[in-house]
Amino acid sequence: MKKVLAIFLAFIIGLSMSAQIQNKLLGFTLGKTNRSEIYNKYKNDRYFMERADGSICTGDIKFAGHEWDMVAFTFVDNKLSSVAFSDIETETPVSIMESTWQNLKDKLTKKYSQYYEKTTYDMILYSDDNNKLGLSFSETSGRMLLMLYYTNIALNLQQIQADEDEL
Repeated sequence: MKKVLAIFLAFIIGLSMSAQIQNKLLGFTLGKTNRSEIYNKYKNDRYFMERADGSICTGDIKFAGHEWDMVAFTFVDNKLSSVAFSDIETETPVSIMESTWQNLKDKLTKKYSQYYEKTTYDMILYSDDNNKLGLSFSETSGRMLLMLYYTNIALNLQQIQADEDEL
């Protein structure tokens, strides 16, 4: 009986330890990393840019086997709330973007199928208790745009509430 119980507990623990949506990206942790850490890492990059909203952008970053044209880091209360990787047709050929779209869809489905939330013809979304992960491939302003983004749910909700409180 003890052996059966031990096997059952190991199985349950194994289930609870299954891969959650990644929250550590490029050495930074969603919900924890301060803006200054990201600023200091990328401030001397050729593509470094600070936006009026406090977000930080840089470019030519390799992640998930793809070289992304732009990476945007956004913050809520000085904490990293989201990381968005993007490519636009003017910088990357559509054929490469289509291949990357299919490759990433397959990899995400394999890794995160238990966190599946929603799919449309141009977007797939995963969510766990802490983070959302989205992949999209759509037309915007007459150009194709490929995006992979990770968002901390608690900070995102905090920002939404703060925006509503302004009304």
